[in-house]
Amino acid sequence: IFLTVSATLNTAMFTEQQREKITVICPNLKREGNPGIDGSEKLTGDFTDIEKAYHYFKEILAGNDTNHDFSHSGSKKGLEDENGLNTEEMNELTVLSALYEYYSHTCREHFRVLWEHFGVRVKSKDHYNGTTSVYFTSDKSPASIQRAKDFFITTFQKSVGDLKQEKIPVTNSYTLNETITKLNARFSNLLAKEEGNQLLLRGPASEILAAKKLLAEEGENSQAEKKMKISSELYKYRNGIEVDASLYKLLETVLSKETEDIKDNFDTVIEKTDSSYGQKVLIVFRPRMKTSDMSSHATESFINAFQNASAMLREKVISSKLSEDQKKRLNVLLNGKQLEDLHVKLKRKEDRFILRGLPDHLNAAEKHIMNLLSIEDSTPTKNRTPLSSDRSYQEATGASEKKQGSNQKNKLSSEGQPKAKTEEKDKDVCPICMETISDKEILVKCNHAFCRSCIAQAMTYKQSCPVCNTVYGLVKGDQPEGTMSTRVMSTSLPGYAGCGTIEITYSMYSGIQTSNHPNPGKPYSATTRLAYLPDNKEGREVLQLLRRAFNQKLIFTVGHSRTTGVQNVITWNDIHHKTSMTGGLTKFGYPDPHYLQRVRSELKARGIE
Repeated sequence: IFLTVSATLNTAMFTEQQREKITVICPNLKREGNPGIDGSEKLTGDFTDIEKAYHYFKEILAGNDTNHDFSHSGSKKGLEDENGLNTEEMNELTVLSALYEYYSHTCREHFRVLWEHFGVRVKSKDHYNGTTSVYFTSDKSPASIQRAKDFFITTFQKSVGDLKQEKIPVTNSYTLNETITKLNARFSNLLAKEEGNQLLLRGPASEILAAKKLLAEEGENSQAEKKMKISSELYKYRNGIEVDASLYKLLETVLSKETEDIKDNFDTVIEKTDSSYGQKVLIVFRPRMKTSDMSSHATESFINAFQNASAMLREKVISSKLSEDQKKRLNVLLNGKQLEDLHVKLKRKEDRFILRGLPDHLNAAEKHIMNLLSIEDSTPTKNRTPLSSDRSYQEATGASEKKQGSNQKNKLSSEGQPKAKTEEKDKDVCPICMETISDKEILVKCNHAFCRSCIAQAMTYKQSCPVCNTVYGLVKGDQPEGTMSTRVMSTSLPGYAGCGTIEITYSMYSGIQTSNHPNPGKPYSATTRLAYLPDNKEGREVLQLLRRAFNQKLIFTVGHSRTTGVQNVITWNDIHHKTSMTGGLTKFGYPDPHYLQRVRSELKARGIE
């Protein structure tokens, strides 16, 4: 009925080593000096702890102290019983309970060896004084039991020889069991357990240090998750983006799949509403879960998808050689909604009608209009004039491109290209300004076309195609100095059960920002980041690509952290890494079946493939 009980211990009757051992038996028991009584200590704990302490010291006074050292677990002779005992006693060993608990947790295979090789089973019984009796039973000869005991003693002493123990305060008791399960699964030589509302770690010092490091990293990720919402609230498109309604309608079929992928990848939902009296569509991404807001990432991905889809739009010009009746029919289409279902748009410019949409949609609309104008498919080609196709530049210039020398492959050029029909050339749309191309410039490697002034300005920011991210020249970043090292662990990542794990360690040094950084002259602190890849063929290939990116100073930059909101820090540079082994996409971990494909695309965008 008492929450706390205290007792006075006469220190003159016990050695310091004996008094220290009580904290191993009762980890929650508090020892402190007793100013009121000389030569004594005050023990404070719950009733059970005080009772254990009482019986422990009573046994010592009775001469029954086993005197095992926690760090070294006693000698072999100390584990064995004296001769002259009965058979049952001869098949029994007494060890500290804390050590036996660790041994039985980390060395389960040894118990299987005892049975399969020696035919001996092991039973145990805990005692109030913090010790455990280990019994060896067998139907075979006493010699097999003795060999089994020898095996047990040897492996026991080896496993607990450098044993350490440390307690860590628990910041979140609701996830303690999950943390314990994760640590015990990851570290084979560590025992993690709950004790006195604290996390107890028992094992070699190296294992305890690695476990603490993992917990610290997960704590940082947890803080990052909490601050993600702040980042998204500061995001300039937090209230959504407006796009032209008619343009969105043209791209809807392509964007629908992209949008579904974005929703899944960033755990968001999408809201679409009409604005500006139906002239615009407002697109808003919102987080499914309040604890993890990645809506800003979803919005950025949608913007990229929208721009890429816009670059695919083409136009077909309907010939001016139309009868009055045919023109009337086309005028009906201009004012109606028949073509909306075909995801194309028809507009009139002077005496010409212009059809705009994605290539597949244009072909379907062309057939529809030809039927409407009563043009038979059997009409000879030379007499068929109603539609004049504005072919893609790849079709118009493919033959000429093959003639260019290999020394020109990495240059921007529009020279030596055959001129398309004036009617076709005028109708190309620049993916940057979204207007009719003026003074066309063609990117040689990918054949995308732009206004010369638009692409020249874009290349000053980034030496790559704005549409497909094909790189022109070597991309060099502003990453601070640091090192990249790796090690392979036997633990498997979720989703990659058949292989181990590659752990990448980035150790980035502190320094002063240069002219390439946001605030030249201001300092930034050092940081260490861990990342994980599956140790299979594709994972090793991605690792080599990441090495190249690191050497080109592309992995990190200095600036504003989008996850924490902090300024002037070393932060990831849009090449995403898995910083946790578990937790899935929202916790930057596995399983994530599309991660390796995504990071390859991000690296390719920087010319690394």
